[in-house]
Amino acid sequence: MIAIEEAARMGHKDATPSYIKVSTLCRGLNFPLDLFVDVQADFYANQYVYGRTSTGALRAHRLPQALQLGTGVISAALRRLESPLSLSVDGERVRLLYRGRVVRELGLPGRPAYFGNLLSNGMRTEDFIAVAGEAIPGFFLYPDCHYFPAGNPCKFCSLRHARKTAGREMADRFDLGIVAEATRLFQRTSWKEIPIVSISTGTFPDGNDGARYTCRVIRAIYEAMDPKLPIHLLTMPPDNLDVMHEYREAGVTSLAFNIEVFDRATFQDICPGKEHFYGYDKMLKALEYAVDVVGPYNAFCGFVWGLEPLESVVEGYRWCLDRGISVSSNVFHADQGSAFAKRPHPEEDYVLGLCQAQSRLYECYPDARPIFPVSMRSTLDWEIHRGDFR
Repeated sequence: MIAIEEAARMGHKDATPSYIKVSTLCRGLNFPLDLFVDVQADFYANQYVYGRTSTGALRAHRLPQALQLGTGVISAALRRLESPLSLSVDGERVRLLYRGRVVRELGLPGRPAYFGNLLSNGMRTEDFIAVAGEAIPGFFLYPDCHYFPAGNPCKFCSLRHARKTAGREMADRFDLGIVAEATRLFQRTSWKEIPIVSISTGTFPDGNDGARYTCRVIRAIYEAMDPKLPIHLLTMPPDNLDVMHEYREAGVTSLAFNIEVFDRATFQDICPGKEHFYGYDKMLKALEYAVDVVGPYNAFCGFVWGLEPLESVVEGYRWCLDRGISVSSNVFHADQGSAFAKRPHPEEDYVLGLCQAQSRLYECYPDARPIFPVSMRSTLDWEIHRGDFR
């Protein structure tokens, strides 16, 4: 019996949040777009920083950035009208249901306390600071990808569509002084502990110039920090791998390059821009080089679950872990505006199989770790590392 049916049968008191998360990510949730409009709680609504998963959703609909499942576990709220999972709202109470039976009472993430302010350039903080998961602040630099005009973006990516629709109010320019101001604001605002700052970028037309621009912004963040915090960077590697050392000098403590799928032929099909402009073999070389820059298991390679066979993902994980590269994952979700907008999500048995395989690998490679020390929306890395699937 798969996770969500078991939870519904046993009742919400015995439902395991991490297993329920597998179901919510694989099946999505059936709920009307206006379900949360009248909720009085000041919860954290989706910013649509880089993707638009729920069909028809705009910021005015106030869909939550995440749902709290319990024991520290959060999940993305992926709206799928065909799902047997649904949500109900009664005042401030949110419930998860499976075919009408209550599985669990859920929580809504609190709105970051530093939102609702204006920066000195007149921009709202919630349009400038990109919060990952439930509470990790950071910035999404250069929110575009030159693979789109070239006609070969990654087939699961909805970045350009999201930024032209639901996410169009989000910042696309990052003056160094405003970045420093925003950094001081989120660090000095009494709210939640900040364990790490997350920086992501789109894909620059010139990888070396883009890397140096990114370094200038990160240096402004680092110099504004008091106290200093770890800085994680997700980006495409520069064309000249030696430029990578400038990331470390700017303040980066961990670094991620996402190959997305490990099978070479699948990579060439699903990530045609990465293949054409950078190449599969050079991606692997960049990952190995990153270990020398930020240290063993502080370099990360990202994979998307559901785009290749389980065995291929595990092969990729072993390749990385053998070389001191930690792994990160996202469960595939069909985003509106992407080439894979109608592709099915992976089955629960597949995702559970990968959770168990990754759990065993963490036992074999004890120095490997997730990027973030908290649960994130569309990945199970933290839950696996915690031991939830042993």
